[in-house]
Amino acid sequence: MPTESFYKLDKEKRQKILEAMKKEFSRVPFHEASINKIVEEAGISKGSFWVYFKSKEEAIEYLIEIHLEKERKKSKEIFLKNKGDLFAGYLEIYDYLQKCRINKIEKNLMTNIFKNLIINGDKCIPKEPGDSLIEVTKNVVDTTNLEIENEDDLIDLMKMLNFIMRTNLVDVSSKKVTAEIARSRFVRQIEILKNGILKER
Repeated sequence: MPTESFYKLDKEKRQKILEAMKKEFSRVPFHEASINKIVEEAGISKGSFWVYFKSKEEAIEYLIEIHLEKERKKSKEIFLKNKGDLFAGYLEIYDYLQKCRINKIEKNLMTNIFKNLIINGDKCIPKEPGDSLIEVTKNVVDTTNLEIENEDDLIDLMKMLNFIMRTNLVDVSSKKVTAEIARSRFVRQIEILKNGILKER
């Protein structure tokens, strides 16, 4: 998280720094991102950047937290609207996140972050982004029609849904598949989780 000095800046200057960070972290993967480019774009000195953020990791953690806070709020609204239906909720969250990626910088930023998390296992944040979504939505999920025994089962199921949701979103952003194919695949994967795969004997 940023230092107190960052929060003391006027809103316009804070926003300029945030936009510069978004631009750079969306341009290249995290490990290639240049602080020099961020400070040049933001019109601040390198020394000032290190006063506001203790590390490059801290800077991207802050960007991710801003993004996730929006996602958490929207996800909870979606689950409540769907009366706690886990699978309908995840499909609507998927559609919401896909729509959000129309903004090129936001799309590339999230793609770079989640690509590193999912494909390379290169974690620059302390926990999976999906864990944050689970924390705020697990208590509004209707479990009456789910064969789960405890909260751990629900969390594991939600982790699986998070993983396949993010993988499909990354595949669209990386242009491995079209948006239509990815959504169709996500729907099919949801059906597999809903219905199970083992034949009854």
